[in-house]
Amino acid sequence: MTFENELLITIVDKLLIGILVLIVGFWFKARLERLKGQLQLGRAIAPKRASAYGELWQLTEPLSPSRPDEISLEEREKLRETLTSWYYDKGNALYLSLNASDLFLKGRRLLAKESTARAKEVTDAFSSLRTQMKVDIGVYSDKDAKVQLKAS
Repeated sequence: MTFENELLITIVDKLLIGILVLIVGFWFKARLERLKGQLQLGRAIAPKRASAYGELWQLTEPLSPSRPDEISLEEREKLRETLTSWYYDKGNALYLSLNASDLFLKGRRLLAKESTARAKEVTDAFSSLRTQMKVDIGVYSDKDAKVQLKAS
């Protein structure tokens, strides 16, 4: 192989490495900007999410497993209407995580008058929602969320 061929191969090799480094650099920059945007959005909505979660926490108190009373069908329907208003009318659905939204909607369905769900099923559904809310705002880790608390 001649010196010119070796030089050409070396130049092409370095050029390809440079292009690859440039592409990877642009990719990393784009990922970093996306991450920064997500963090900024998270910081911006955190106070609103905490407020919405606090309100939802209060609304679901009648469905606490520690309450000994059975919930009547009338109470279930009233609570379902209140929760529906909280979710849609007040726009709080915007602050629920995907998992919390799923649990919320399942629980709300169990409150419907045509639902045959027993009280324990309803309270368990809302207990799962409240646990997910704690995970969402950082009170619990995913590992903590798996620990079953005993109601006294």
